[in-house]
Amino acid sequence: MSDEQTGHQPNISGEPEGQFPGPANLLASLEEVNRTECLDLLALGRVGRVGLVVDGEPVVLPVNYALDGDTVLFRTSEGSVLRQAAMSKVAFEVDHIDEATRTGWSVLVRGRADDIADAIDATSVRLRRLALVTWAPGERQYWFVIRPHAITGRRLRVMPAEL
Repeated sequence: MSDEQTGHQPNISGEPEGQFPGPANLLASLEEVNRTECLDLLALGRVGRVGLVVDGEPVVLPVNYALDGDTVLFRTSEGSVLRQAAMSKVAFEVDHIDEATRTGWSVLVRGRADDIADAIDATSVRLRRLALVTWAPGERQYWFVIRPHAITGRRLRVMPAEL
């Protein structure tokens, strides 16, 4: 099977596989992050990216967000492409990368987005009362929730080669 078929990315760095480009005594490892830690990491952030399909093309846009349990909330404005997320499958990603140490983590939430701006159920009313400050200028009157069907994460660590 080719790398394209397996999804394996070829090593183009010139470094031995898993070798941290830098001091020879360090190795990089990629680890899965469990759901509980994924939620803890999501709770740390304020900016994430929503991925959706618009007119058959993928679109990824940054948003300010809040977390309520495992539900992600974001707000948007009239005319925003993000309004097309309503009743659609979406992806939501948050990460933290330290370029100096080449370490970091990433959390991916996959689920359905729903517009709750006009919803009158008790949960939607409660969610709209949460503190969700948006950095972009203008009114952000449309509230969306992403109810996940999967939450996954990965962490890139660097450690000494000889323990």
